[in-house]
Amino acid sequence: MRLPAVSLALAVAAAVTKDDLVQVLPDDPRGYGEPCSNRDFWQPIFDANPGLVAKARSDGLASLKLDMPLWSDASYLLFSQTGNRDVGQAMMTNRHTYTRSLLLAECFDMDRTFLAKTEAALVDYATQKAWILPAHDPKLDYYHGRATFVDLNAATVSSFLGSALYLLGDKISSNAVATIQREIKTRTVQPLVSRMNGQGQPFWWQSADSNWNAVCFNGMATAILTTVASKTERAAALAKLIDQSQSYMKSFFDDGYGSEGVSYFNYGFGEFSELREKLCDATQGTVDLFANEKVGRVATTAMHFPMRKGKIAGFGDARLDSKFDADLMTYIRHAFGLTDDVAPPMKWSIPGVIMSMSFPVTKSTACKPLKFNGATTPDPLRHVFDKAQVVVLRGNDNSKFDLTFKVTGNGGHSHNDIGSYEMVFDNEYVMGDAGGPLFYEARTFDTRRYLSPLMNSYGHPVPIVAGKNQSEAVAVQKKNKFQLTTAFTPLKDTVSTDLAAAYDVKTLASLKRSVSFDRTDLGSIAIEDAIAMKDGATVNFESVFTALGNWATTGAASGVITAAGGTQVNVCIAATSAFTLSSTVLSDYNLTWTRVAVKVVSKNTKDSVTVTIQPASKACT
Repeated sequence: MRLPAVSLALAVAAAVTKDDLVQVLPDDPRGYGEPCSNRDFWQPIFDANPGLVAKARSDGLASLKLDMPLWSDASYLLFSQTGNRDVGQAMMTNRHTYTRSLLLAECFDMDRTFLAKTEAALVDYATQKAWILPAHDPKLDYYHGRATFVDLNAATVSSFLGSALYLLGDKISSNAVATIQREIKTRTVQPLVSRMNGQGQPFWWQSADSNWNAVCFNGMATAILTTVASKTERAAALAKLIDQSQSYMKSFFDDGYGSEGVSYFNYGFGEFSELREKLCDATQGTVDLFANEKVGRVATTAMHFPMRKGKIAGFGDARLDSKFDADLMTYIRHAFGLTDDVAPPMKWSIPGVIMSMSFPVTKSTACKPLKFNGATTPDPLRHVFDKAQVVVLRGNDNSKFDLTFKVTGNGGHSHNDIGSYEMVFDNEYVMGDAGGPLFYEARTFDTRRYLSPLMNSYGHPVPIVAGKNQSEAVAVQKKNKFQLTTAFTPLKDTVSTDLAAAYDVKTLASLKRSVSFDRTDLGSIAIEDAIAMKDGATVNFESVFTALGNWATTGAASGVITAAGGTQVNVCIAATSAFTLSSTVLSDYNLTWTRVAVKVVSKNTKDSVTVTIQPASKACT
């Protein structure tokens, strides 16, 4: 029985049963695409992708001259000793890349040139000491076999090895097949299936609102589809996987805004989209993970979140150079019938390689086109994510400023940044959030995370009250209700919120941040922080902005920011009481930015600071 995809919107949201899947799954384990021996399937794909085929052959020939990169205990153990995650991860990646290059070369040529080394590499890879990344095994419990876990890399390895077994079929020896199947089953498939069935403590990511949920379930779906012999057991495992994969959607607000940032959207939603495509393929189009309204809102976020020229706010761990992945955007638009073009949601997995090569031939995907009833044409001037309380303000044809302002929107990979913003002038970042780290290490995700000025509020463009930074943002957001207030006209938008609940200062009555976004002429932006203390307390606070470029004072109440590309803006400062102006150059995670503090200490119970940013052609008065 083949159910129409639209009717599965309810089934995916509620429960796709084992019996539903038994009716549509193939009798035998099957991966994405066809085995390499099926040249009727592969030849048109090769003909359409001569460059990719030649590159695969070249990479394979290069690997043929080399030995498998050795496993290094010393490299793996380095993270547990020093916190350096790169060396061990690079060692594991090199082994994967070597094996992958041989697999693709043999699959594409199928003349046994690469077969012996491919088989040896697959067995060596499958039986290596650990599949878990060093950074995910700080106590070495998995390395020493004291515990079992499936992490991002173990899921990727499982997908790769399962795909290899499917693609090569009986071209590799029965002993090699048995060894690889045993390793997949004992290391990942059986531990996950048992936990999905309620046997033992679930892996934390099975119910997590995190990219981990999408990445791990995507990899493990391929492993289950390619290695679980019993159709009934395969169907039962996939039914659980489909149900639990919906937790990934909790990392997004109901308006579609992703708390993990753009980089992790590309990563997590790319994996979720590949999982969608593989399930459509495996179930004859019956199960479609996109067939519900929230996924539609999430998928179309990229049409609304960017400022002009694709500039995005570097909130959380998103780097300022992040962009929504073009191929993923094409896949999404195709999924909702917005384009006839088709592209793979990701390319680095083996199913992703097959999709990237086959889609130009088939001009279609395994999933039926859906219709999204929400907005797919962005308002050129603005977009409000009302649930996340994030607003994107864009200039008109004449004005050159763009701004993204956030009240909350915090979740995984968040920084302490309630009330932060990102500002662009003439397509250059000039002020606001410095973005996410350029590398990760142990302190990035342990108890030292918020000691970094890149992640605590000190290094963000948000106030300090009575010497105190903001409290941890995710916890504050859960305990308090913040409110984004907006007023829009064609030439001037105003947004505001009260930041007081973000500070553990009992004498603080309110801290209203208001942003006035003016599109007149070349535009200007005014940011006002108005503080009110409770009876008996007086004002002691800093209104802070962060310069993303060179900061130079031009007077006691003014300065100029020169961006990396030479663009300049003037910064004009006014306050209701006397203030001091100070600047500090901050540097962490290979990023450098300047924190500028406007400090007011008065005997008043109320005060305010206004910082106005305008084109260099307009002087402060």
